[in-house]
Amino acid sequence: MEFRRDFFEDEVRNGYYVPGIMKRCWAASLEILLELDRICKKYDIPYYIDYGTLLGAKRNGGFIPWDDDIDISMNREDFNRFREVVEEEIPPELYFNCVEKSKDYAFIIGCLGFHEVSLDENRLSRYHEFPFLVSIDICINDSIAKDQELENVRESELVILGQLMLKVLNNERSGKNFEKSMRLVETNLKVHFNRKEKLEPQIYRLLNRICKEYEGDKGRKDLYAWIPQILQASHLNYPQEDVFPLSTIQFEGIEFPAPKNVDKMLRIEYGDYEKPSKSGGSHGYPCFSKYEKDFIALVGGEDKWHFRYRFKKEDLQHEKQENVRDMVFSLLRALGLQEEAMVARKNDYSFLQESLANGQDTALAIGNTIEQRLGEGTESVKLLSQYCEAVFHAYEKAKQGNSPEEEIKKLGEIRRECETALSKEWKKTMLILLDKAKNFPSIEGFYKKMQEQEDWEVLLMPIPYFTRKGSGEFSEEFIDTEAFPKEYSYVDYKSFAFDTVLPDCIVMNSPYDSCNMVYSIDPFFYSENMKKYTKNLFYIPWFVTDEIIWGAEEDEKAVVIMDYYACQPGLAHADHSFVQSEEIRKTYIEKLSAFAGEESREQWEKKIVAAGSCLLGQAEELAKQVLACMEE
Repeated sequence: MEFRRDFFEDEVRNGYYVPGIMKRCWAASLEILLELDRICKKYDIPYYIDYGTLLGAKRNGGFIPWDDDIDISMNREDFNRFREVVEEEIPPELYFNCVEKSKDYAFIIGCLGFHEVSLDENRLSRYHEFPFLVSIDICINDSIAKDQELENVRESELVILGQLMLKVLNNERSGKNFEKSMRLVETNLKVHFNRKEKLEPQIYRLLNRICKEYEGDKGRKDLYAWIPQILQASHLNYPQEDVFPLSTIQFEGIEFPAPKNVDKMLRIEYGDYEKPSKSGGSHGYPCFSKYEKDFIALVGGEDKWHFRYRFKKEDLQHEKQENVRDMVFSLLRALGLQEEAMVARKNDYSFLQESLANGQDTALAIGNTIEQRLGEGTESVKLLSQYCEAVFHAYEKAKQGNSPEEEIKKLGEIRRECETALSKEWKKTMLILLDKAKNFPSIEGFYKKMQEQEDWEVLLMPIPYFTRKGSGEFSEEFIDTEAFPKEYSYVDYKSFAFDTVLPDCIVMNSPYDSCNMVYSIDPFFYSENMKKYTKNLFYIPWFVTDEIIWGAEEDEKAVVIMDYYACQPGLAHADHSFVQSEEIRKTYIEKLSAFAGEESREQWEKKIVAAGSCLLGQAEELAKQVLACMEE
């Protein structure tokens, strides 16, 4: 299956941040689904996409942004046929499992997916560079009993079993109460648990037996159900007239089987499904995160794993250095202090002569530096020439034993004029680093507002970025210079002398440094390196999300996903990060304090600034906040 390159990039869908590695997970899952689809077509086995996958197809045309797997459903008799043929058909990198197949399998659903975490080049190439485990969930619908009394008995059996399952899931496996629960199940369901074997697989085998109790002639043909739902005190009963004959529906641009009446099926499963809900808990989310340790072992240890930021408190510090412009203005301020000292000691002629001689040398040095940077003929250099002439007259007067008080006053006037002229001629420099052209709208309005500032020169610099292989190695290199708007000028990153210019401010749009598994900017432009070249390193996100409230159940998954864009080196190295709202600022501070340690909270409270976003039409407020945070 072919995807556009930008499909795999980090993205905000429906207000929810989707990291690029999740996109690769989706793509790998789709390839597995296509393999299942091929097998089912070959053997004429009905199946259909269901649950979150069907909901995403209906509402979004593809994955729900906060979903991380694919769900399909089959009726029991169709699943039995699939189970008989699947292992002969699937390629070696895939495996199939279910309760009937494996004694140690502890799930009620079947699954088709990868064996293991792998860096095999063929597998990575076929499955879109996704190295982790992922599988498709196969939900098995069973017949409802013809006799409602029998169905009531099954429901009571499930309630008894559910009490034991709850204790197992909550790890309450010791004491008399647990043994009592086991004996209650054994007595009522006529089963014996082997205490020497793992209990969970035995429970799921028993659950599976109960689910399929009325298959074949013992059950109704017109009504099937997802029986395990009874464990959650509800029913998912599917009239077969609403399922068959199957229809099709688009999912990520591909036609897949769907129930005949998609709307009714979704209302059975979700009620008012048209209203998005992010609830569902964050345990085990995203699905591939639990395999990170296996991947680290595969690549050779922690020192070769760069994709999860390891916070160091030193990263919050920024050792700053002056640039040439700073030094010139420092020298001008030093001349002002010298003038004050001369006024205070206006009758100390020896001191005055020495100070005036030093002032002459300083003024000449300033003038030479300005000409080297700005060329000849500037107003500030002309004023410095006048300053030197006034110094000469003051020196001669002091040499003759007369107080040069008026001349010193004149020096101050000329110097202040020079500072004003120089601030217009030699503007402060802001360098905005641009990686992907598609993210330019997040910075364009801010750039325009900063151009209105008379004392700032604002430069746009497109920089290279790379896609990564599944192993983390760099793959293709890109630079989007030609894709940016033509009405602006751009600086060539190859010829820009960072160590000479030392911009007053560097603005970055990418916070990840090496910690994104799918892409990377050129390592030279990582935040850890950029802060060596400026005294103001700022981060402006390329995206906005829906508001995320810390502690809100609906936002649990959104908070987890902040690992992929908030708990990143760029936010630690940046002097300030400018986020979209006060509510988001609070959530960032909570998330980062939990990530880096509570002792870091005060630092995050200073670093994270609620400033709006160009994407929300708030460029003016953003520019205002940036200027307010600027360190002179």
